[in-house]
Amino acid sequence: MSLAVEIRDLEVRRGPATICRVAHLEVAAGERLALVGANGSGKTTLLRVVAGLETKFAGEVRPTPSAGEGLYVHQSPYLFRGTVLSNTAYGLAARGMDRPRQREVALRWLQRLGVEHLAERRASSLSGGEQRRVALARAMAVEPSLLLLDEPLAELDDDAIESVGRAVAELSATTVVIASPVPLPAGLATRTFELESPAATATSA
Repeated sequence: MSLAVEIRDLEVRRGPATICRVAHLEVAAGERLALVGANGSGKTTLLRVVAGLETKFAGEVRPTPSAGEGLYVHQSPYLFRGTVLSNTAYGLAARGMDRPRQREVALRWLQRLGVEHLAERRASSLSGGEQRRVALARAMAVEPSLLLLDEPLAELDDDAIESVGRAVAELSATTVVIASPVPLPAGLATRTFELESPAATATSA
């Protein structure tokens, strides 16, 4: 089995407090893993470690993360100035894709996520749920090898949730997704990993 991520004895601290602790976690290449756990169990911190955005930790994370390796979609995603289409094509342009192809690929992913009708709208005019879907389309358009999603289904209606589930399932990317506060649609995740709160882990140890 080819591993995309392997974590052993991970501990992240803020001052005297441990905010994330994972004894052992393996994520296979191409797997879609759902992270679940109570508030304060360290789900977002774990995603940031895997993405290379959180660099102060003890333990082993393989491959050693560096910022930019994992494509991380924040629970409150940031969109750039300009239109929805230009936002979605941003990563494609950065990779040197020609403009006609950028537009074609970006529109295809907007359609998959049910927001192609917003293509010429200003990104600043979108609702919270619309912003989430556009940010997802922007991430998926570059077809990353590792996709990290922090609560991507919050603020989405049932139809939008199903669209996101289908789009994620179409990718070959290794995907790690925080499921809360909305249950994931059937088929989005191939496995679930539950994080215990660091305090509970320390007590049991």
